[in-house]
Amino acid sequence: MRILIVGQGLAGSSLAWRLIRRGVDCLVVDRPVGETASRVAAGLVNPLTGRKVRPEWRQAECLPEADAYYTETERELGGSWWQKTPIWRELVGEEQEEIWKERQSDPESCSYAGPVLPWPEGWQGEGRAAYTRGSAVLHAEALVNAQRVWLQGQGLFREGEVAPEEIERQGDDFIWQGERFTHIVWCTGYEVASRLQLPALESRLSKGTIVDIELPGLAWHAGILHFGHWLVHWGGVWRLGATYAWSWDDPGAAEETAVQELLYSLRQRYEGEIGIVRARAAVRPIIRYSQPVAGPLPGMPGHYVFSGLGSRGVTTSPWVSQLLAEHLVNGTAMPEDVDPAPLWKRLARK
Repeated sequence: MRILIVGQGLAGSSLAWRLIRRGVDCLVVDRPVGETASRVAAGLVNPLTGRKVRPEWRQAECLPEADAYYTETERELGGSWWQKTPIWRELVGEEQEEIWKERQSDPESCSYAGPVLPWPEGWQGEGRAAYTRGSAVLHAEALVNAQRVWLQGQGLFREGEVAPEEIERQGDDFIWQGERFTHIVWCTGYEVASRLQLPALESRLSKGTIVDIELPGLAWHAGILHFGHWLVHWGGVWRLGATYAWSWDDPGAAEETAVQELLYSLRQRYEGEIGIVRARAAVRPIIRYSQPVAGPLPGMPGHYVFSGLGSRGVTTSPWVSQLLAEHLVNGTAMPEDVDPAPLWKRLARK
C-alpha cells in the first residue's frame, strides 16, 4: 500500500500523521506555502455554537480526539500550538440568558455551560459574560508548518501540483510522475469539486478575514472573547475574526470592508488603542452543514476525499482522519454522515 495525499492543510496533515504512524507509506504533495483556510483558520474549538448555543456535531467523539491528537503532535514535534482555554460569550437580552440557563441544566451541555461572570477589566461587552468550558484554540498555521518540516525530513513531502489528467491508471494502481500508488486522497479544500469535476462535492464557499492586532489597554489573556466575532490572545498579539463573505475578487486578499467590519465590532467594546499588525483571508468550503466529507469517491475506484471542514475543522479533522485511516488500512466502514456516497445519491435524485 502506498497512498498519495493531495493537500497539506489540517485534513491532509492529520491523515498523513495517522497513516504514517500505522506504518503506511505516504507521499504528501502540496503547493508552496500560501494563504489557505488551514493557515488562516481561527483555530477555535467551541463546544456550544449558534444562536441556540447547542453542542457541535458528534462532539462526544470529536472533542477528546482533538485534545489527544494536538497534544500528541506538540509532544512528538516539540512545538506549542494547542491551548485549552475558556470562552466568555456575550448574553444579550432575556432570551439569551434563558437559553443559557437551559444549557446549564441540559445533560448534553451542562458540563460546558458555566456561570455568568463579569467582563474583564478594559472590556465593555454587551450584556453579561457566559463562561464556556471545554473550549480551546489551535494555532493551526504553526502546526501545519511543523508537520510539513516533519514530512520533509522523512522524504514524504513534495512541493507541487497534482492535476487529475497527469494521473495514469495501470491495473489497480495509479502512476503519477513515474511513481506508483495504490490510493489517492484529495484534501484540497474548496477546490476539490472543480479539480475533480464532481458536482456532488460543490459547496457553499465562504471567505473569512482575520486581523492580528495589538491592544495595549487589555492586559487580560485568560480566555477567548466571543461577541459575534471572537478575540483571542496568541504569541504576543490578539487575533480578531472572522467574517463571512459569499463573493470576492481575490480569495487570498483581505478586503478593507471586512477589516473595517471587524474593527467596528471591536470598537463597540474596547476603547483603548488598536495597532493593526496584519490582515489575512482565505476561503473555506461548507459542503454539508459544516460537517466533513471523507471516504471513497463513488464511481472512482482508488480515489478518496477528505474535505468540507468549514469553520469547524480544528474540532472535527482529528476524529475523521482517524476513521479514514482505519478505513484505508483495515477496510472499516465510514459513518453515513461522513461518507460521500449519500451526496451522490442526493444528486442522482435531482
